[in-house]
Amino acid sequence: MELTSRLKLIGFLAFLFVGFTLLNRVLEGAFIAAADVAIINNLTITRDQTIFGFFTIPVPNTEFFFEGLPRLLAWDYSFFGGNAQILLYCFYSITAAVTFMIFATIIGIAGQFLSKF
Repeated sequence: MELTSRLKLIGFLAFLFVGFTLLNRVLEGAFIAAADVAIINNLTITRDQTIFGFFTIPVPNTEFFFEGLPRLLAWDYSFFGGNAQILLYCFYSITAAVTFMIFATIIGIAGQFLSKF
């Protein structure tokens, strides 16, 4: 699997996580406040960086890898209880495969970087 398709899959799963988080909040009856939007923005892959106060550009968000990814691997949602727990096990197997793909991608990038020295 080439690098761009791996990154698209990782991005898809990240936004799937954000969507499930929003769905979980709605099903629990908790409204999304301004503080929650800030949390969800921290859990996306990119964030906006303002340049000279005129325009913004997307830059990689490091908080996603330290906060968002561990939460993504946990799949801790209230609507996965009861009979829907079978979906949870399906998502665990997908998570294991994606984790291996991320690991292989990081090793490949590190190998290409170190081979130049």
